[in-house]
Parts: sequence; structure tokens; C-alpha cells
Amino acid sequence: MTGPVRPYLPEKPYAYLTVDETWCAMTVPLDWAALMVAALGDEAGPIFADAGLSLATVFLPSGAGEDWPDLSGAAVQWHRAGAMLLVPGPEGCASMPWLRWPLDDVPVFTDPSGLRAILERLLGPLETASALGPIAVCSNCNVPSRDVKVIAWQEQMSGAGWAKYACALCYDGIDLRGALEDL
Repeated sequence: MTGPVRPYLPEKPYAYLTVDETWCAMTVPLDWAALMVAALGDEAGPIFADAGLSLATVFLPSGAGEDWPDLSGAAVQWHRAGAMLLVPGPEGCASMPWLRWPLDDVPVFTDPSGLRAILERLLGPLETASALGPIAVCSNCNVPSRDVKVIAWQEQMSGAGWAKYACALCYDGIDLRGALEDL
């Protein structure tokens, strides 16, 4: 028995694919990925990380998000028909692991309406998200915030490198977790 057809999945360990009329993809900062996968739950299709570029890629049906506002200022990029995208094969590869494996029981695509709801929880209203700028996830408390400071940076020979962030409270050494538990 063969599983669902996944037009974006190469048979090789990785391949450059041309996005066609059957699918599109969205990339977001890699530090958002764990939050998105957890929030999407069973609505998430396959999602992979690109450690070299510090991005996560989500696969969507063709035409998804065409009526959404431009989110490039919020660090969200669309890959539509004709774009080239480096994609790992079914097993993933060293710097491109699957965060949500392309298994038979996983949806072929992430549900666009569910993804939009998650992005709006993360970024706020999409109409203003680009103007407000990107979100980073605090490395200490895992809270997404626009008010962050870089606390660690590592350059890479190729790609964007990586950074760790602290929200304003964690950067100032304020731990609200105990105080919040008392409420």
C-alpha cells in the first residue's frame, strides 16, 4: 500500500525542487517551529528545519495565503509556483531534519486556516504584522516577543548562523514563573 502523494518530497536525501501548481511553501524563523508544530497538532503537515538558514518550511496547498497581507517584514516568506526550494528526502538529512515527518498518517499539507490562526496568535493581526517586525522566541522562557535581545550568536561558514534571544524580563533577570504560579 502506498501513502498519499507528496509532490514536494524527493526520493534522494535532498533535492532542489521547483514549486509547481499543486503546492506552495512558507518559511518562518526556526525558533518559531516548535511553537507552531505544538499549536497546529494534527493539522500540521510535514515541516522541516533548515539549520543552515535558521528557517522552518511548512507545505501548503497551492493558492494558500494568496489573500493574506504581505508578511515579509515579519520574517515570513512564501514560495509559490516557479520558486526553487531545497527539500530533504523522506529520511531528512544532517542539517535539514523533519520536525513533522512526512508519514502516511500525517496530512499532505498543513491546513492554511489553522496556520493563519497560529500566525495571528504569534504575530498579532496579520494586517499590521510586517510593520511591527519579526518575533523571536526567548531561549529561557519560550515566550515569543518583539522585545528581545540577542544573548548568543554563532556565525556559520554558510547560511545565516544562529542566535539565542532573551525577552526583556529574562534579560533583566526577572523570573515571573514563581509569581504566576501563586496567582
